[in-house]
Amino acid sequence: MPIFKKGDRSNLSNYRPISLTCITGKVMEAIIKEKMVDYLDSNNILRDSQHGFRRGRSCLTNLLEFFEEATQEVDDKKAYDVIYLDFQKAFGVVPHKRLSLKLKATGILGTVATWIDNWLTDRKQRVVIRGSMSQWACVHSGVPQGSILGPLLFLIYINDIDTNIYSKLVKFADDTKVGGVADTELAAQQLQRDLNLISDWADTWQMKFNIDKCKVLHVGSRNIKYRYFMGPTEIKVADYEKDLGVYVDASMSHSRQCGEAIKKANRMLGYISRCVEFKSREVMLRLYNSLVRPHLEYCVQVWSPYLKKDIAALEKVQRRATRMIPGLRGMSYEERLFELNLFSLKQRRLRGDMIQVYKILTGLDAVQPNSYFSISSNTRTRGHRWKLAGEHFKLDLRKHFFTQCVVRVWNSLPDNVVQAESLGSFKSELDKILTTLSY
Repeated sequence: MPIFKKGDRSNLSNYRPISLTCITGKVMEAIIKEKMVDYLDSNNILRDSQHGFRRGRSCLTNLLEFFEEATQEVDDKKAYDVIYLDFQKAFGVVPHKRLSLKLKATGILGTVATWIDNWLTDRKQRVVIRGSMSQWACVHSGVPQGSILGPLLFLIYINDIDTNIYSKLVKFADDTKVGGVADTELAAQQLQRDLNLISDWADTWQMKFNIDKCKVLHVGSRNIKYRYFMGPTEIKVADYEKDLGVYVDASMSHSRQCGEAIKKANRMLGYISRCVEFKSREVMLRLYNSLVRPHLEYCVQVWSPYLKKDIAALEKVQRRATRMIPGLRGMSYEERLFELNLFSLKQRRLRGDMIQVYKILTGLDAVQPNSYFSISSNTRTRGHRWKLAGEHFKLDLRKHFFTQCVVRVWNSLPDNVVQAESLGSFKSELDKILTTLSY
């Protein structure tokens, strides 16, 4: 089934081929995948740079890990370049024989390896559109999109792309970005060397990059704006890029992302206003919580606004939503929130930040806590044992980044909140005191 992604609908390359496979086959794939994941995780075979299709890792952990280094370097008055790489038909071009070699190299042998080889061999597919079907065609490469096992096989195949890479590289499935300091030509050449290694890897393993869609962001006032190449082709310079759903621009300002989130949320509110006739409190709250608010809070720990105009603009969306509920229009915004048992968006962002810190420190997110935080060594201060150590910063960019702005609030939490035995109990205890907390 061809699923439209984006761009020109008449361009066939803008459609993703999703395989419609039988339930019995998917059950078998799920069983094999579960055992493979246990083996890969217990032996630390998949690199920490990969965040896609893995337990305890997400778009949020990917973005936080990458921009933790980027904001640090920019705060040190260094220029920083971010290069976004785009695989060409990534899942559809994985060579089966080379994939088999990768599986054996990771230690996946015997009947499991044989089953996967047989599963990929002699596959056929046809396209189904509105009930009309094409002729069957043989499939000579690729892992089936829409399958249970396909994404894991792809992760194994590209696992070693960052071998011998000096620069910061993080992946979310096939979405790959590389970053490094670029305030001198020597530093930029180091980043170019890493791009050459990645390009050589792609040639060796027959994974082409779509150079036209690869972009570079030059960040920092002292940036020399070095010209980067993938093979003979120069990578285009962009003013901004959409990174896993979050807009990142060369100034690392969050205003663009705030604006886009507000547009999407307001469009959805307009749709609800036009199409929902019975606007009871229960119906409107469910629609708002499930269809509107997620646009305002997606990965917000990365782009949380700190300018008053952005904070007010985001809050205005929730003000509008609460006014749409019959019987509440004559009340003030604060009264409407109390009546609906809602927190302001600013309080919810603070709540989300504290939850994310808890998940990182307790291992609910499968990342290294010391990559984000330093535990305070000052034992004389009162409070819980998980107090965080802040750092000195020069720019608002770093001051308001997640790993720095949470330190004071997290350290002020009572011991019974921080020491909660589960995420559910942490949220419950946090909600009791949330209105007393502020940045």
